[in-house]
Amino acid sequence: MNIWVNILNSRKVILIYNCDEMYLYEIIEDYKDASSQEEKEEIFRAFCSSIWSCDNKRRTYTKCIRFKIRKDLLNTELGQIFNTWSLIEYKYYKATTKDENWRSIIRQKINNIYTRYFDKEIVLGKEYLHLITTPKRLYYEWISGSELDAQGVTSIIDNAIDDSLKVKRRLQSEKMSLSWEDYKKVMEGFLHTAFHNCKLIESYEDKSVVSSMFDFLTEDHFYVRYINHSLDGLMRNYQRKYYGVRQHRPLKRCRSCRCIIENDSKNRQYCKSCKKEIRKRINRNYYIKTVLKS
Repeated sequence: MNIWVNILNSRKVILIYNCDEMYLYEIIEDYKDASSQEEKEEIFRAFCSSIWSCDNKRRTYTKCIRFKIRKDLLNTELGQIFNTWSLIEYKYYKATTKDENWRSIIRQKINNIYTRYFDKEIVLGKEYLHLITTPKRLYYEWISGSELDAQGVTSIIDNAIDDSLKVKRRLQSEKMSLSWEDYKKVMEGFLHTAFHNCKLIESYEDKSVVSSMFDFLTEDHFYVRYINHSLDGLMRNYQRKYYGVRQHRPLKRCRSCRCIIENDSKNRQYCKSCKKEIRKRINRNYYIKTVLKS
């Protein structure tokens, strides 16, 4: 297979690696067998270019929780209340791909990691989704025979929606801040690390070790799963560095700002910044109560 394309310019012939029609295992092998660092970098750039140019783009859309009020109940007081909440929208994203080629699968992993760690518009926590489905659950309880009154239903729904907004803000605050363009640069660094650390299947003397590590059908499946697994681990390390948390330490969330802190004490509940602000507030309140009012 001719994996290099000759491009003739006014001065010299430039060799450009072309991986558009190649299997991933061939690219990995070429990278490992490359005779120079420049050749390795050219292969890696072609790999990244193929990832970013594939059709499996990152897509978000609006999803709905909806239910239809029975016609015989629509004009009742409860029916009108439920009809007001019969459609609740929330943001969702394309989380899977039907394409089986290595480009789409790796790109899907990259897309999903961004959604999980950075996209504050996409909030899909179980608690949040449970709260915003409250009107629909109550409606089906009602038509199944449960006795509900308008005032009680209104109170329950209003409280659930208010709580859902609080949960949404909390979950949003737990995500890091990074633009998609900057994220792509971070991902290329992760992919470069995965390429550098990847071992060829032939290097495993005991092939049963490989089978126990990954349940794969072809060599491409092995390398795809290895790269995606590496991206998960490297992103967790990135998250630790983002919050200034040391490696291999148990973690928890600050009760106030929801950033990640080290779980080094049962009594530690806040990050240093929030703890400092809380102390300032306590001292300020104490000063107001004891000094100004005396």
